[in-house]
This record gives sequence, C-alpha cells and structure tokens, in this order.
Amino acid sequence: MDQNATPIINALLKFKEKGITSYDVPGHKRGRRVCDFQKVVGKETYLMDVNSPAGLDAFARPTGVIKESLELAAEAYNADNAFYIVNGSSSGVHIMIMTVCYDGEKILIPRNAHKSVTNALILSGAVPVFMEPEINQGFGIASGITLKTLQYYVHEHPDAKALFLVYPTYYGACCDLKAIIDFAHSCGIVVMVDQAHGAHFSFSSALPKSAAELGADLVVASTHKTGGSLTQSAMLLHNEGLVKYHSVKKRVLMFHTTSPSYLLMASLESARKLLATEGEVIFSELASECKKLKRELGQIPGLSVLDGESGVVGMIYDPTKIVINVTRLGLDGFDVYDIMFEKYGIQLELAEPTIVLAVIGVGDDKETVWKLYDAFLDLATTYYGKYEILDIPEETVHVPPQVMSPRQAFYADKKSILLEDAVGEVAAEAVMIYPPGIPICIPGELITPETVEEIIYCRENSDCVQKDSREADRILVVVRDEEN
Repeated sequence: MDQNATPIINALLKFKEKGITSYDVPGHKRGRRVCDFQKVVGKETYLMDVNSPAGLDAFARPTGVIKESLELAAEAYNADNAFYIVNGSSSGVHIMIMTVCYDGEKILIPRNAHKSVTNALILSGAVPVFMEPEINQGFGIASGITLKTLQYYVHEHPDAKALFLVYPTYYGACCDLKAIIDFAHSCGIVVMVDQAHGAHFSFSSALPKSAAELGADLVVASTHKTGGSLTQSAMLLHNEGLVKYHSVKKRVLMFHTTSPSYLLMASLESARKLLATEGEVIFSELASECKKLKRELGQIPGLSVLDGESGVVGMIYDPTKIVINVTRLGLDGFDVYDIMFEKYGIQLELAEPTIVLAVIGVGDDKETVWKLYDAFLDLATTYYGKYEILDIPEETVHVPPQVMSPRQAFYADKKSILLEDAVGEVAAEAVMIYPPGIPICIPGELITPETVEEIIYCRENSDCVQKDSREADRILVVVRDEEN
C-alpha cells in the first residue's frame, strides 16, 4: 500500500468543499457561531469536526475511508489488523484484557504496570498474578521482566491464561520480547503488550522493534505520546492467532465512543504517514543526538544518565528516553522537576525520588534535544557541592499478598481510615503517583507497613498522588465480615 495516502484527511477536505448545510450533530454546525475556542484554533478545526456524514465512513462498520486508513496503519505497524482508539491507550488496555480474560481467570502482570490495568481487572474479574520486574538500583527504578522470571511464574501458575507486558517501561527499558512471546505461545498463553511509550518503534533501525512485529497477540501504542497524533489518540494492533479479530472488534465497539472524533482519527492517520514515510530519517537523527546528549550530560558533575551500560543486564533501551539521576546534586527528582519548569521553561515528563525523565518525540529536533544540556549544565553549576549528596534508597517493587481480586475489593463495603491505621487492612482503592500512574497499592492487596511508608513519602514530596479518598491522610479499605 502507498503509505503516503491519507484517505480520511482527503475525504474531510472534499466534504468541506461541498458547502453542506448541517442539520446533524455536532451542534456547533461546523463553526457557524464563533466562540472563544474557535478564535484560538481557527474555523478549519470546526469544519473538520464531523460525525460520519454521507460520503465519509462509519467507525462501527467501516467500508470506505476508515477501512482503508486502518489497513494502512496495520501495514505500517507490521500487524494483521489495526483499530483507531480515541479514548486513549487506557481504553486500549481495557479492550485487550476484556477480550482475553474472563471472571476468575489468571493473568500474569508485572507489578509496575499502569493503573489502567487495575481498572481492566476490576471490569473483567480476572485474577492478577503480579511478577517482580528487574530493578535498576543505581537509578532507583523498576525495569522489565526477564524470560527466566516469566518461566518461574508460569511454572507456579500453569493455569494462567494470559501475559500482560510493559514494553518499553516508562524509562525506556525493553525486555527480550521475542523470546518471551515465543515461550508464552509455546504454553498457549496469550501475550498482550502495553507499548504506550513505544508508538515510534519499528519506524527506524535505530529503535527497538514493535511488539506487533515481534508477534504479540494484542498491542496498544499511544501514538500521541511519541508519534505525533493529538492527545487521547492511540492504536490498538492485533495479530490473528490465539485471539480472533471478531472478539477484539466486539470489545472495541463496547468500550469505544459511538461518536469517534474525526479530528483524532485524522491525526492518527497523519502521524502514521509521517512515521512510515519519514520515521527512519527523523528517529535515526534523534537517536544519534540523544546518545551524544547522554554522553555529554554524564560528564557534568553531579549527574548520571541511564543508558545501556548503566541499565539492567539483558535489557535494551529506547535511546529517546532521557533518564537523569540527580541525587549527587543534593536534590531529588521532584526538586529538579520544579526548577526546570520555573527557571528554564522546560516541562519534563515526570519526576521520581532519584530521577527525572525527558521524552523525545517525533516533533523534536537537534535544537530541543540540546536545550536540555544547557539547562542541566547550569543547574549542576548552581547546585553541585552546595548540598549533601542524597542517598539512593534501595528500590524494591513491593508485591503485597493479594487477599481478594481487584473486582471483589472494588465492589466490597468500604470504610475510610487513617493511613497510619491501615496496616493489615485490605485496600479498596488504588493509590498512585501520576505520572507515571503505577499503583503503590491495588484493590484487594494487603496493606503493609511498606505500602503506608511509600504513600506517606510520596504525599509529602509530590503533588501528584491520586486516590479516591478525598483526605490526603486517609485511605479506603474493605470492611471485614465481622464488621458487617
């Protein structure tokens, strides 16, 4: 197929030229009445915001331009089928797990998976078996799952139906995915991959291969994160085999809005074209500049940068993720995150106690990559030697006992108690820092002293703690049977 083709965008342009008077939704009638938002984004945006009029296509049963656009996406991503997701990659995670796992069935999941996985477990009733990922102690962060780890958990849980993987991790670590997929498939286990932070994979020889290309059954890729589409748009990729197309399609329609945004679908189409036709040049150049940047940043006193040499053995790393350990400056990641924004006008992706993360995407270039160097050089000049070096606490991925399934805990009677009194109780809500959205505790898990300690630390050092409880010092727990 011709990857330069943009059937949805072309159809929208033709529809605009017809000058149709709209008596359907959306109610802005293609921007006839000017509002403040239109003054910002322009009337063209409103002219393109349509709802499956005659001459375009229907998302639920595509036969025209949407069908052609999805076929182009599948080819570009080396998958059998593709679906446009306009509810964010989180809904793609829900679709994958709901397609494969039913109530009571086991699914193997790394404990550093995104909060959307927890929500999918609540919806499906699947029972998680949480696996401990590898740890990079030098940077205080979790990494990926090894084949040896997976083999252990499959031996312990031979009835597991599915495997859910994170590839890459938020910090760019990529496991030996091909070997893991081959082993899982040999055991009849379905492989689902959260490739949210690797939507650019496979479009350049300088990057890791995509999970779909390596044979995963279902893959979700957040095209908006690194691939250039608009926020909230993503790709769901499917390879025929253990999971059938019609099963995926049913769940897509179940979780998808019945009024998918043509603006978001057009942005996905445009991003696919850019990646497929120019991705090799764009990301080869970006990867090269990022590698040079990492070497130079690593020479600055007080900084260390994650790369293949400082990473976990057996993992490869996405060169476009810039992970910087700042503890030798006497600052934690949260301090640096704020300073970068307030003093240098730089918005980083996230902060952790020991590190900060910068994400390089398709819209970056040499200038934006190297702006990071100037800022961090000045930061180090200002702070190195001024404060005591912070200790890097030993990082562990705490996997508390799973007392009940997330679904059971979510629907159980609940009560709100002080965090300090929660040890020994069963969590009825997920608690996490967002970003990255990796839960500290999950519904159904036993709350341990380590759980409480981590929540309190994050609450005191970050404004990004998310949970259902309104009070910062309280948590929802399951009411015991004897209390009913």
